[in-house]
Amino acid sequence: MAKTPPPDHFYKGTRMPALAPASTLDAVGVMEVRDDDIWVVSYPKAGTTWGQEVTSVIMEGGDLAKVKSKRLSERVPYLELGPLGQQSASYKRIDAMSYDVPRLIRTHLPYELMPQQWHTKKPKTLYVARNPKDTAVSCWHFTKINHFFGTRETFADFLKKFVEGDVAYGSWFDHNLAFWEHRHDPNILFVKYEDVKTDHRRMVKRIAEFYDRPLPVEMIDACVEHCTLDGTKDNRMSNHLGALYISQEKGTFHRKGEVGDWMSYFTIAQNDVLDSLYEEKMMGTGLTFDFEL
Repeated sequence: MAKTPPPDHFYKGTRMPALAPASTLDAVGVMEVRDDDIWVVSYPKAGTTWGQEVTSVIMEGGDLAKVKSKRLSERVPYLELGPLGQQSASYKRIDAMSYDVPRLIRTHLPYELMPQQWHTKKPKTLYVARNPKDTAVSCWHFTKINHFFGTRETFADFLKKFVEGDVAYGSWFDHNLAFWEHRHDPNILFVKYEDVKTDHRRMVKRIAEFYDRPLPVEMIDACVEHCTLDGTKDNRMSNHLGALYISQEKGTFHRKGEVGDWMSYFTIAQNDVLDSLYEEKMMGTGLTFDFEL
């Protein structure tokens, strides 16, 4: 009988979840990247589902009926997902996609682990970033319900590892700053989750223009309404992770999605620690985040 996979492992110095095994990551590193690919990249629990959904809607020209007819995981597959049960590794299904339309691909991979051809072919890439405090809270809740992520019973235990960068996909700071450094590359659009919450319509319009797929006014409005957090929570095509991934009795894939939810979890001492690290890591980078609206 096969052993239960470990909750995580190290790959080239970065802690990775068991659902992204080394063999899959090796193959992803040398996969074919197409010039017209559209990539959605983020650190875990930083607005990934929103980025996928808005990208899918824009690339379908605002045709919500078409979007709602197919699961999000099929429209924008998770690149580094390895083989599970009878399901082949995700990159194999991505390789087999038609050349007739651009492939939409999402990943949490850090900059240095992106496929080699992604660096050279430079396909359009949306990077969604979220402040580290809300990200930490959301990640902790997610590790408690996801079978393939290492779990820490208390938030204090998890935050210690988060601050050290010893969590799945590595340091939040390294991940965000690596893509931020390339924000001026013509193929990368760096978007903050907090800005989405502040002016959703403006961000949808900006992303559509980045993809060279500008939408009519009425389509933008429909896209904004469809891609709200409440909309994705209630949309069975984007909120569908089953028992294979999630312990349904412990929680749900989508939580609050609020800016400032961290204040219900951080102690004063914990906040001081993260503030100090944030000041050290972000100094001189020009990257700032809103921690409450």
